Amino acid sequence: MKPPSDDEAKAMASTFTPAPGGQPPKLPSFVVASDASKSDTPINDKLPSTQLGYIKVSHVLIEMDKYAELIDPRSRFVDPFKVADMHRNAQPITYVLPGSNIQYRKSDTVRNGFRHAVYDQLTANRGEGNNRMVLTETLLALNNNQLSIKSCPILACDALIEHLVFTPKTHTHTCPKCGGTVYVTDWLRLHEGISDFGNNTSAITRMMNAVEHLLLSAFILELLEANPVALSKIAFVMDGPLALFGEPAKLHPRIMTLIDNANSRLTSLGLEPLLVMGLQKTGNVMDHALLLERFLPNGVIRIIDDTYRQTYITGSDKPAEDFGYESYYGQDFLFKTERGRIFNFALPYPFAGKGSGTRTEFARKKVEITRYGSLVERACDLIRHFELDLYDNAIVPVALAHRHASISLIPGGKVLDLITKAGLNR
Repeated sequence: MKPPSDDEAKAMASTFTPAPGGQPPKLPSFVVASDASKSDTPINDKLPSTQLGYIKVSHVLIEMDKYAELIDPRSRFVDPFKVADMHRNAQPITYVLPGSNIQYRKSDTVRNGFRHAVYDQLTANRGEGNNRMVLTETLLALNNNQLSIKSCPILACDALIEHLVFTPKTHTHTCPKCGGTVYVTDWLRLHEGISDFGNNTSAITRMMNAVEHLLLSAFILELLEANPVALSKIAFVMDGPLALFGEPAKLHPRIMTLIDNANSRLTSLGLEPLLVMGLQKTGNVMDHALLLERFLPNGVIRIIDDTYRQTYITGSDKPAEDFGYESYYGQDFLFKTERGRIFNFALPYPFAGKGSGTRTEFARKKVEITRYGSLVERACDLIRHFELDLYDNAIVPVALAHRHASISLIPGGKVLDLITKAGLNR
């Protein structure tokens, strides 16, 4: 990527079109925004390579009617008590995992301990009251309540075990060759990034990515079954792309199918399709957008097709056959609002799957903007409504989620350091 010349920038800008907008704006009744952060904490200052991993995922619910009441019309100032009340709708969830050089629950290796810890964390009920939020149940539901693992995940074994089938009633099996325990969560392959003596922070990051998307799926599944009318009135906004990377990337087509099934159900009931949006504040698409920003008029949009991405963003000599085929379930858009702020947002592909055709065929279909129906207009209306000055290229719900998900270096990170050292050095 390089700064474009004036002529190149004007040529790119000419491919943008006026952004759609509702009159009045098509806004949801509720917005659920999510963000996540992690912290890798050494157990001792003298042992910096021996670490625990903390993951914090936060969801914030914004009721649009209450959001509209934040400003007192008599004074034009924001009511701090109403803002504080809105913050109480934040729900953080924390996961703790063994990182580098830690054997969890007396496991024989760091890797097997990590596998056990992932299973323990994802089988814990994170719901409140009568609401269950068990992510192993979500994982199975995304796989039609049945999945299998091709080979034993225990490094010294690796036996073929295709006949071991996991169901809602059977979350673990014993490997017939080595006798070790195989967990349903091994399907995510998060343990493959773990080594007994190396830095395992990337595995914690993969876990964070997987958990955030599993939680989104859990919310959709619960509401689709309990109250589809309410589901059609909610917009889900995630901080980051609609994609999963690395070992758990194979989860992405299941989420894509879930969203399409949900939209089919909502359409059959005469309801609006589900609005799920990913919002990226950084990355090469945003870098490109900032280089181009001064050449773009306000109020324009462009769908990022693979040719445009290859020519102006990645600069690859070989065009991608279908960008993100192995990891993405959402399409990128660039949008410059009427107030002059630029956003990179993503909407789920409007298909149940990527099909049996060629990748080139899917790459063509995914950028036909008419296939997205009202979703592009609704996404633009939501961004216009919530754009703010505090952060560049962010909206209020994501900023709130980030505030509650963030593990601050001081004092939050310091507290985790003290807890870790006190807990492991007893």
